[in-house]
Formats: sequence, structure tokens, C-alpha cells
Amino acid sequence: GEVEVLFTEKIEQIKVDEDKVFILLDIPSKQELTYDDFHNVYCYSTEGIKIWQIGIRPKGDKAVYTMINSDDSFLYANDFFGRRYYVDKNTGNIKGMEITK
Repeated sequence: GEVEVLFTEKIEQIKVDEDKVFILLDIPSKQELTYDDFHNVYCYSTEGIKIWQIGIRPKGDKAVYTMINSDDSFLYANDFFGRRYYVDKNTGNIKGMEITK
């Protein structure tokens, strides 16, 4: 059957990877951004159970994520400053980062 998961913000992107659904929320510009705004990438099971919310960045956590992609190894999350993070698909922990042009 279908499962409904509700978020407070609009969904910007969805990536499905076998039994996981990765979700990027679209965070509108506002004066006070919260922890959830800066960590706007989530992973849910296909049954609608939350597995994780993206982990804390090693250097500075004050940017919203703007894009996600994935391959066999990682979920990739790009933030507003053009940094691309390698995210462990099972835990949401950040494993590395590169600056994209």
C-alpha cells in the first residue's frame, strides 16, 4: 500500500535507492534558520519510517543543502556554498567533502 509522510517544507528532490528514499527539502529564505533547515536531507524506508537526518558537517553547518545525487557508493549532498558532501547511505554521516566549481 501507499505510505504518506508529511514535512513542514516542500520537497525539492527525491532519490530512490533500493529500499531507501532520500529526500531534500526546499528551505525558503527566512530570518531565523533552524537546525532542521541546515540539515534538510532525510532518509526514509519505503515503508515510511525515518532512518536518518543528515549528520553534522565537519566545518560549519550554516548552509542549507540545495541538491542531492547518489551512486552505488554514496549519497551526495551539495550545499549553498558549493560544497559537495559524501554521505553514508545507511547512517547519514558525512564521510568527506569537496568544493565544486
